[in-house]
Amino acid sequence: GLTMALTGITNENEFYSNHYLSEIFINDIRGVLEQWQTAENAAREDERAKREQGREPEPGYRTPHSQLNTYAGRFFRLLNEQQRTRDPRERLQEQRQRWQPVLNALGLELAPHRHSLDNGAQLPLLAAYTSADGSPLLWMLEAHDLQDDSTDPLALPPLPVQFGEDAELYQQLVLNGKPEPQSWQELISGRVFTQAEPPRWVLLLGNRQWLLLDRTKWAQNRLLRFDFEEILGRREADTLRAIAALLHKDSLLPEGGEPLLDTLDDSSHKHAFGVSEDLKYALRQSIELLGNEAMQQLLAKGVSYTGERAINPDDLSRECLRYMYRLLFLFYIEARPELNFAPLGSLTYLKGYSLENLRDLEMVPLTTDDARQGQYLHHSLQLLFRLVQQGYSAGQTMEGFASESLSQFSMPALASHLFDERKTSLLSRVTFTNATLQQIINLMSLSRPARGRGRRGRISYRQLGINQLGAVYEALLSYRGFFAHQELYEVKPAGTELNELDTGYFVTADQLDDYSDKERVYNEDGSLRRHPRGSFIYRLAGRDREKSASYYTPEVLTRSLVKYALRELFKEQIEPLPDHRQKAEAILRLTLCEPAMGSAAFLNEAINQLAEAYLHHAQLAEERRIPQDDYTTQLQRIKMYLADNNVYGVDLNPVAVELAEVSLWLNALSDDAFVPWFGYQLYCGNSLVGARRQYFVESLLSYKKAKDPSWLNSTPEALAPGEARPQGGIYHFLLPDAAMAAYGDKVIKSRYPEQLATINAWRKAITQPITADEATQLERLCQKVDKLWAEHLAQQRKDKSGSRDQLPVWPQAGQSKALSSLSDKDSRLARRQADNSAWQRLKMVMDYWCALWYWPIDKADELPDRSTWLFELETLLDGVIETSIETKAETAPTGV
Repeated sequence: GLTMALTGITNENEFYSNHYLSEIFINDIRGVLEQWQTAENAAREDERAKREQGREPEPGYRTPHSQLNTYAGRFFRLLNEQQRTRDPRERLQEQRQRWQPVLNALGLELAPHRHSLDNGAQLPLLAAYTSADGSPLLWMLEAHDLQDDSTDPLALPPLPVQFGEDAELYQQLVLNGKPEPQSWQELISGRVFTQAEPPRWVLLLGNRQWLLLDRTKWAQNRLLRFDFEEILGRREADTLRAIAALLHKDSLLPEGGEPLLDTLDDSSHKHAFGVSEDLKYALRQSIELLGNEAMQQLLAKGVSYTGERAINPDDLSRECLRYMYRLLFLFYIEARPELNFAPLGSLTYLKGYSLENLRDLEMVPLTTDDARQGQYLHHSLQLLFRLVQQGYSAGQTMEGFASESLSQFSMPALASHLFDERKTSLLSRVTFTNATLQQIINLMSLSRPARGRGRRGRISYRQLGINQLGAVYEALLSYRGFFAHQELYEVKPAGTELNELDTGYFVTADQLDDYSDKERVYNEDGSLRRHPRGSFIYRLAGRDREKSASYYTPEVLTRSLVKYALRELFKEQIEPLPDHRQKAEAILRLTLCEPAMGSAAFLNEAINQLAEAYLHHAQLAEERRIPQDDYTTQLQRIKMYLADNNVYGVDLNPVAVELAEVSLWLNALSDDAFVPWFGYQLYCGNSLVGARRQYFVESLLSYKKAKDPSWLNSTPEALAPGEARPQGGIYHFLLPDAAMAAYGDKVIKSRYPEQLATINAWRKAITQPITADEATQLERLCQKVDKLWAEHLAQQRKDKSGSRDQLPVWPQAGQSKALSSLSDKDSRLARRQADNSAWQRLKMVMDYWCALWYWPIDKADELPDRSTWLFELETLLDGVIETSIETKAETAPTGV
C-alpha cells in the first residue's frame, strides 16, 4: 500500500487523523491527481505535435504541484528581497506578489477589498468566494509580521495599512476600545465565525505560512498549517501533491457536488470506525493476555482456580477490563492536550512518565529473557496510575518518583474508582512482564495489519469519539472469562474462518479426534490452537449476547433517536416558557434515565444535545456570544454539570455500569479536572422486573368468586412522586399474585410433576381472599413502608445535598470544585446500603416479592405460606434480618 510523508504540513490537533493522512489519504486523492496528470500529458503531447510541425507552442497546462515545484526558486528570491524592505505598505504588496503564483497554481485569485461585518465593522479580505446562492464559502485573510516573520500568523493583528487611509476603521475592528490590538485568532473567533452567515473556510496567508481553518473544526483548535519555506525548500513530491489536493479551488469550492475536503472528512471518519473494529480484537486479546499472566503468577503463589476458595473468573475478567479502562482513559487524555489533564507541555512528563512514551517502545525488540521478563513497563504504568489518582504539585514528594524530575510539572488529582487500587485487588498481587505489557500496548496502539500487507498504522485516540470507543468496549460486555480445567483445543464450524469475536468452541484432547482438519483451529505456524490446563480464556460463550441483549446502537441512530425524543420533550416543557433565560434554566433541570444503558451511548448523546441547547438559549438570554476559542470549554462544563446531576441509568451487567461511568466522564472532560461521582445515578439491576410504588384499594382484597373484581385481576394505582398513599391502599408488593412461580413449559411439566403440584397448591392457597385480620396486618405493614419511605427520602435528600459539588456553568465564572471527597461520598452510599438502613429494608421486602415470581422449581417445598410471608415481611420492615429471609430475597433478579 502507498504511504505519504507530508514534510512541511502540520496537522494541528488532528484536523484529520495522523494515521489517515499517512496511510489512507494518498489513495483518496488519487483520482484528482490522475485527472490533473492526464490533462498535463495531453498538453505536453499537443506541444510536441506543434514542434514537429515547426510551430512554437504556447506553454500548456501543468499540474498544480508541477507549477509549485517550478516556482520554488523564484519564491526564495522574492522572500530575500522582501527582507530588505522596511515600509509596511511595500512589504505587504511584495508579500501579495510573492503569493500570487502559488494562488494561480491553486486556481485562486486575489481581489482585495473590505467586507462589512454584522456589527458594521470593516474586515480587510484578500478574496471572498461564495456559493451559487450567495452564501460565503471561503474568505482569504492576510497576516503580516513587520519584525520577526517567524511569528504564528494567528498571533498577529491586522496592520493599519490594510485599512488604507481610514484609521477609524482600524480602531473599530482591531482595537475596539481595548489598549492592545486584537490578533487574527481573536478576530476569527469573535468576529468572523460568529457572523450570522460565516464562511465555511478561512485561508490565512502569513509571511511564510498558510493556515487552513474549517468553521466546523475551529472550536477544537484543529487546523492545517502549511510552511512554504520548508515545503518549497525541500520540494518533496508527496507534499506538493497534498497541498494541491487540499488547497485547490476545485477541492474547496467545486462547481457541483461535495467539496473534496468534506469527502476526505467522511473517509477519515469511516477510517476511525474501521480502527474501532480493530480495537475490539485488540481489547479481547489484551484481556486474555492480562488474565493468563495474572493466573500463572497467582497459581505460583498457591491460589487455585478450583475448590471453595477458588478465584472467580468473572472477578478476574472484571479487573482486567478495569485495567484496560485505565489505559483507555490515558490514551484519551493524552490525545487531548487542550484539556490540560496530562502535562504534555513538559518534556519530563512526556519522556519520563507518559503512556505516549511507552507507546514509543511498542516495536522495540525484546531479545533477551531479562528484557522479556523485566518489569519496567509494569512499574512505569503503576507510577502513572498513581500519578493520575493522587495528582502532583511542584515541591511534593511521592514514593517511586524522582523528586528532581517531578518538580518540573504538576498534574491535577483525579481521585476516582477507576484508578483506585482496591478495585483491582487480584491484579495488585501480580507484576506483569515487559513481554505481556508491550504486546498489549502494541495491540492498543497500532491497527491490525490489512490482509496482504504487514504495515500497521498508529491509532489516533483523538479521532475516535466516545461513541466509537464505547462501541469497542461494549462489544465485549457479553464475553465471559473462564479457566481451562484441563487442556483444551479450539474448534470451529467447517468452511468458516475463525473470528475471535464470535462464539468460541473448545474441546478436550480426547474429543479432538472427533473433529476434522477443517474444523480444527491452527496457529500461524501450523500448530493446533491449544490452551493449557489453568489457562484463562476470554470469549463470547454460547448465547450470552442474545441473553444479555448486548448490541451497540450505531452513532447515527443514537443521534437521530435522541434528537426526535428531545424535540417532543421540548415542545411540552421548554418551548412554552416565555423567555430564553427560563428555557436555559429549565434545560438544566431536566433529568434523563436510560433503563438499559450499556456504555451510556444514549445518555452521552442526550447530554451533548442538551448542552448545545442550553448554550443556545443562554447566549440569547445574555445577548452575547461565547468566543469561538472558549466555546468548547463552556460546552464541556455544561456536559459535566448534566452528567454529574441529571442522568440516571440501569444495566443488568455490572461491567456495563463501570463502562458507563468511564464513558460519561470522558465525554464531559473539561479543563478543570473535575471527577463526576455516579453513586446515586448509575445502578446495576433489572429495569424490566421489579416492584413499584403502586397500591390496590382495600375493597379489592376480599372476593367471593374467582371472576369478582379483586387485586388478582386488577391493575394497581400508581403514586406520583411526593404523593401520599391513600387510606386503605395496600402496596402491591405486599400481596401475592396468581402468576407467581408459574411454569408453563411442557418439558418442565413432564420432568417435575411433583414439584409443580406443590407449587400449584401453594399458589391456590396464597391467593385466597384476604381475611379481616390479614387486612389489618397489611395496613400496619403499609404504614411501616410509608415511614421507611419517608425516612429514605429524607436521607437521600441529605446525602445528595452533602455530596453535591460546585459546578458553575456559563455565564457563571469560576472553576468546578468537589465539595466532598470520594471517600466521603462512598461512605454515605455505604451507610444507605447497610443492612438496617431504610433503603435496604424496603429493597429486601420488594426483592422478596420478586423472588416468589422466580422461585426455583427444585425448592418448591420451601415456599412460604401466607402467614409466614407476612410475618417475615414485618420482620424485614422492623429491621430484624434473618439468614433464611435474606436467602429468599437473593433469589430475586439483582437490585430492583
